[in-house]
Amino acid sequence: MSSKIVNKLVSSTDTVKELITIYLVLIFVASACYAGFEHKSLWDSIWWAIVTSMTVGYGDMYPVTTGGRIVSILLMFSMVFLFLPLITARIAAKLIVNSDAFTHTEQEEIKMTLREIRDKL
Repeated sequence: MSSKIVNKLVSSTDTVKELITIYLVLIFVASACYAGFEHKSLWDSIWWAIVTSMTVGYGDMYPVTTGGRIVSILLMFSMVFLFLPLITARIAAKLIVNSDAFTHTEQEEIKMTLREIRDKL
């Protein structure tokens, strides 16, 4: 993947609001596809998508068509390999705070002081 795509992905998932939006879009797209392939109601399909995305898999509903199975596989892989790591990374980033790091204002003051020292030399 190019760095532009990675940067775009990272910046588009900075907030909880954005992550929830991505989750809901995945659920509703998968639900609509599942409903179409499996001829189920949208409500039943939403239930199926939530259960499948959380890797619970009660077994009360499962796909029998090829299209439904492909949707299931894509939903499971996108949750396990894309969405859940994004949530984990965001939580970890919030928990790991370098209290020794300089603030932007402090960095600017240091740069200004260094310029003054350099100019006096």
